[in-house]
Amino acid sequence: MNKYQSVRITFVPKPKKHNLSTAGNKIIPMKESKQQYQDDIPIPPSLFHVTPCTMSPDTFTLPSTTMSTTQLIKNETQRSKIFSRNSFSAFDVVQQPVKKSIKVLRKQNKDKKKIPPTTWRIIIISIIVALILSIIAVGIYLAIRFIRSTTSTTIVANPVLRWNVTGITIAGIGGSAGVNANQLKYPLDIALGSSNAIYVADCLNNRVQYWNIGNSSGTTVAGQSNGNAGTNATYLRCPTGLYVDSNDNVYVSDSQNNRIQLWNHSASIGTMVAGTGMNGSANNQLFSPCGIVQNPSTKTLYIVDYTNQRVMSYTSGASTGTVVAGGNGLGTSNIQLNNPVGIYFDSFTNSLLIANHGANNIVRWVLGASSWTLVAGNINGSSGNSSTTLNSPAAVILDPMGNVYVADSLNNRIQLFMSSQSEGITILGMMSTNSSNFTQFATPYAVRLDNQLNLYVVDTGNNRVLKFLRY
Repeated sequence: MNKYQSVRITFVPKPKKHNLSTAGNKIIPMKESKQQYQDDIPIPPSLFHVTPCTMSPDTFTLPSTTMSTTQLIKNETQRSKIFSRNSFSAFDVVQQPVKKSIKVLRKQNKDKKKIPPTTWRIIIISIIVALILSIIAVGIYLAIRFIRSTTSTTIVANPVLRWNVTGITIAGIGGSAGVNANQLKYPLDIALGSSNAIYVADCLNNRVQYWNIGNSSGTTVAGQSNGNAGTNATYLRCPTGLYVDSNDNVYVSDSQNNRIQLWNHSASIGTMVAGTGMNGSANNQLFSPCGIVQNPSTKTLYIVDYTNQRVMSYTSGASTGTVVAGGNGLGTSNIQLNNPVGIYFDSFTNSLLIANHGANNIVRWVLGASSWTLVAGNINGSSGNSSTTLNSPAAVILDPMGNVYVADSLNNRIQLFMSSQSEGITILGMMSTNSSNFTQFATPYAVRLDNQLNLYVVDTGNNRVLKFLRY
């Protein structure tokens, strides 16, 4: 046996990427196998078969410059690891944006699930709007039904306008003027209060009387019960107009004191709310005020300023008024008034109906307008006793249907003008007849309606108030 001992190496199963050739002492690369290997796993010793053999030195001799097989394997393993790391790094570079894109897509899908498409949003919004509108419509319908049902309890729809022509004396002893609690002296106006009562402007007794219907005497609520006149806050001097609000507070046109006095419910002293107590034509003054009315919504007072031929408005708490009708001197043109007396506020048309006493007609003055339109009587101011003419009308009111009632004082009758009609119907009194019986009047100066459409007439010349029942 030769003294040199060699080792035969068999490499299983991975083929080498390089071939060691003895020819020319060079390392020749081999073609890479398509088979994939896990280069990171170290090669166990069991994969090597070592067989001792004896060889002569001439059989297999490597130059000293040629690297050993073990070193070659280590180098190849190191290269494989580097390649593997580079491969994974490159893969990570590609994989990162892909992961981000997937996350974005998932988020967008979640958002799409949370937010409905445009079409569905429109449908949902439309349904919500429709529901809201339906609720509002139902509310309005119920409100209208409620108002109608409430109104129908007091006023019959399209009622029969017919009254008993014989009146009932509810205040004063007919024909007998006096200062006693059961008497009146030249009454000029009335106002309906709560709880079946009336208030009477007892002009020449310088007081306002409160009368429960059915009682034989009244109670003084403003001025002095003994009929004395005066200028201080506890006195009146010929009251000509009244307005009573829903709380039974009494507004009085204290004509000869040129002021409007407010007597709060149960008060013993009045408060001046318009005028100065001295006559004049300035906007804070009045001259013989007559009719008075209030807009219950705004609490604005409208006052007939008789001698100044105008109507003044006073907002709540104001000390100065504003001219809202007339103010252009005495006359019969449609921008003038002629000794106006009575007044009525029509909330439906936001206008004032004025008894244009000296022009023998009833006119409507829309608030904010510069002229009036004719309602009843002669447009040129002529008096008469026909169905289309009037003679010194002193009061005017409307019923809920818009029909007009006029106290045609010097014709001693109450005229009814159906809505938008210029021809009147005598419903009470007898034309041009002055009488003290219960079917006739002597200069009726005021007319009122209650919620049952019963009529109340101030029969001034007979010093009484009459009630006429509707049937």
